[in-house]
Amino acid sequence: MNDHWYCMIDGRVEGPVDDHGLRGLAGSGRLAPGDQVRRGADGPWVAASRCRGLFDAAPAHPNGAAHPNGSARRAAAPLANVRTAAACVSAEERKKRPGVYVVNTLIWVMLTLLAVGTMGAILVFYGIGWIVNRLLAEYNVRKLQAMGVLSTPRQFPEVEAALREVCDHFGVAEPPRVIILNAGEMNAFAIKFARKRVIVLLTPFLEGSLDNPAELRFVLGHELGHTMLDHGPRGVFEIYKPAAYKAARELTCDACGCAAAGDLESSKTALKRLVAGNELHARLDEADLTEQADTIYSGLSGWLLRQYLTYPPIGKRLSHITRFFEVHA
Repeated sequence: MNDHWYCMIDGRVEGPVDDHGLRGLAGSGRLAPGDQVRRGADGPWVAASRCRGLFDAAPAHPNGAAHPNGSARRAAAPLANVRTAAACVSAEERKKRPGVYVVNTLIWVMLTLLAVGTMGAILVFYGIGWIVNRLLAEYNVRKLQAMGVLSTPRQFPEVEAALREVCDHFGVAEPPRVIILNAGEMNAFAIKFARKRVIVLLTPFLEGSLDNPAELRFVLGHELGHTMLDHGPRGVFEIYKPAAYKAARELTCDACGCAAAGDLESSKTALKRLVAGNELHARLDEADLTEQADTIYSGLSGWLLRQYLTYPPIGKRLSHITRFFEVHA
């Protein structure tokens, strides 16, 4: 091994350390086989398990074992028994899927009849649009990147480590690119240009969560849920997606984020940041938020809002991930 190493432990870069120091980290349990290390300040990040002989002589430390300083090795890890988006589908989405499926089937039948009726002429226009969309896909991604910055292991190792862990957990072979944009809004979103998938993190949220790996995994897991559902084969089929269905899908993606975070409190904190910001989120009372959600959805006005809102109230989202975590933890 090289004389100087840097380690990514719980989203933080530590180092440089020499060979002896690296073995000490592994032996104490602070450095796990799945953590990232790099040789030298500019080397590529690799899993610590790839360092030959590093863990051969290291004593076993179970997840959560205490360090010499008394702290826990990991506060959280992704839920091992929830590894697919299908396992995270909310009850609300399941209820709405049959109706959405029927409407979209009818739409596809109509499109097929239209293609037959025009003797395939409409397919020519569709094919041209398909080609143009793919030719411009990379252009659109780079245009978005030009307005912000691409997350890389050198610039945002915490984000990249969390993204790798979430993708590995859900079995996503090709991670989406993460672009960070400076904006005043507390948010993140997933977007697709043809086959190019991108997750956008806005700086206010990232600034508050950068030092919390579980919060990062929650938001990345939530957006990855959208790429697996909204931007996957089902997303292609679902031309028609009413607002209430989109709101139910948000609950599904919250569950994906919770499974990726592996920690209920961090998942709740991430959601609270989105609605109240980094400074005020700690003031939020969950019981009060749940009551507010019940009020928002009550009566005729509540019924109308259910048909319009594409995001559930924060109290509804907090209650949902609490139930999800209690069932699967």
